[in-house]
Amino acid sequence: MDQLFVASTFTAAASMATAVDDGLYADAGTKVLMTTSSSPIPELGLGLAEQPGFDELARRFDRVVSLNEIIYPQHPLSWSPAEDIGRWRRTIAAAAGLREPFGITLQSFPVEPSTSILRVFQEGPVDVVSEGLMTYGPTRMPAMRRVAPRLRRLLYLDLAGGLDPVLLREHGVENVVLSSSGFRDVVAEYGKVTASASPGEERVDAILLGQQLSALGLLSQDEEQELHEKFLRVAAGLGYRQVVFKPHPSTPPAFAHRLPGLADELGVRLQVLDAPVPVEVLYDRLRPAAAIGCFSTGLSTAVEVYGMAGYAVGVDDVLERLPELQDSNRIQLAITDLRMNRVDVAPDGTLVERAPAEIDVQLLVDEIAHAMQPVRHPVSGDDQRLAEARALARKVRSRLRRDAGRVVRKASRRSKGAVRTANAVAKAVMFRPH
Repeated sequence: MDQLFVASTFTAAASMATAVDDGLYADAGTKVLMTTSSSPIPELGLGLAEQPGFDELARRFDRVVSLNEIIYPQHPLSWSPAEDIGRWRRTIAAAAGLREPFGITLQSFPVEPSTSILRVFQEGPVDVVSEGLMTYGPTRMPAMRRVAPRLRRLLYLDLAGGLDPVLLREHGVENVVLSSSGFRDVVAEYGKVTASASPGEERVDAILLGQQLSALGLLSQDEEQELHEKFLRVAAGLGYRQVVFKPHPSTPPAFAHRLPGLADELGVRLQVLDAPVPVEVLYDRLRPAAAIGCFSTGLSTAVEVYGMAGYAVGVDDVLERLPELQDSNRIQLAITDLRMNRVDVAPDGTLVERAPAEIDVQLLVDEIAHAMQPVRHPVSGDDQRLAEARALARKVRSRLRRDAGRVVRKASRRSKGAVRTANAVAKAVMFRPH
């Protein structure tokens, strides 16, 4: 059976290439990679297929096509093929050169344009490639009735020390871990061509990872800049002197303008990277000792895939700003909070460090998923070890902070493991509604 791969980001395309190299599509016929850009004005920037190094990644596929070009002038996020599915099926299949029915591997399920593609092609197995820590959180929206039986596999990098994903668990999909070594090989090939865009071959001690937190409404612009400054202070406090700051691709350049002056004060040699180089390429080429950020998936990639040290800064400030219980960032924040080295800057400028917590992180993730999506992710069984954490999740879902505190105190009379888990669940699911 032929196979269509649909990707909009480097990480997704690199993961799909890794899956091919891992032999997960050894029985596939023609393999076609379809790129798509969700940028508001895709024509103004470089698409995935136009970026340096893409040809090395794409050699695993028989051909590459662009969804944006096929459906132009419609945009992938607003494209609605429902009125003429037959025409779109013939058009896309012909452009891709695929024989129906064929398998589909896509990312960011179930959101656009993935859902529209699955409306057009209503047969064949469906694999989902994960891009990050949201793999360990619940499915954001229910799968379409006709799609659910077709869901076959979830393909993902192990970014959380062997945790089982929650994404698509309700559909009984097979969880398949992509090889870290294979992913590194794909990145290394891609990076050979993009080397000229990286900060050079000199030694780099640490990479600071910017995130798009103000645009998401989780921090103000001033707070986001202050967070970046904390990253730099942490780097200096940990003894890192050669530092690269990688802004989020959508972050305005002004967000980094205060960093060079602060770097001079701290005695740090800082380079602000303005080229759109994937962070994985920086890890591969620069071999930094550490990554410092808030809760970026790049932190987990640094630790789990590249064996670097990872330091999380400002997690608590962002966690309490999540606007709703179902926010998809909640799981990412919780995992980062508990599995990463936490570092904050005290008022006197000293660092306050905390090692990863010693709790059952799988239990924590399952309980938070239950709190976020109780219908799709019910918790079964009568295990007394879970009782207090479940009760706490129910209390917090009702936004009763007083009751949540009482349950934590009650849990403290049980085992240490129970109270640690109960406290962690309470912290993760407390939220301040707008």
